[in-house]
Amino acid sequence: MIIGVGIDLVDIERVARLIEDPRFLNKVYSESEQKYIKAQGKGAAQSAAAMFAAKEAFSKALGTGFRGMALSSVTVEHNELGAPYLVLSGRAGEAAEKLCAEFFLSLTHTDTAAGAVVVAQKKDR
Repeated sequence: MIIGVGIDLVDIERVARLIEDPRFLNKVYSESEQKYIKAQGKGAAQSAAAMFAAKEAFSKALGTGFRGMALSSVTVEHNELGAPYLVLSGRAGEAAEKLCAEFFLSLTHTDTAAGAVVVAQKKDR
């Protein structure tokens, strides 16, 4: 059963400026995300913007926003085929467990904007 849906759209140019600040990178992105972003070369801002959109979309699907949780506790990883998925830690993980929810992620981007959709689904027990 679907229990939440979140969507977010982020301006890539804005994120390109923000990721120049190491404090922003450390506050928003996990270590593995930072490595992934740096490995993207010219596509770094697109990747960072899509990851930021995923974090915001997660908070909307959760229905609580980021009250009391760190943005870096929501990590975007990629499987062997490149498909993105969420890894939750800290308070984000606790909130997901409390809801007995699993989350599905889709990312997209153009030259100027990156977007994400997150669907929260009740886990089968």
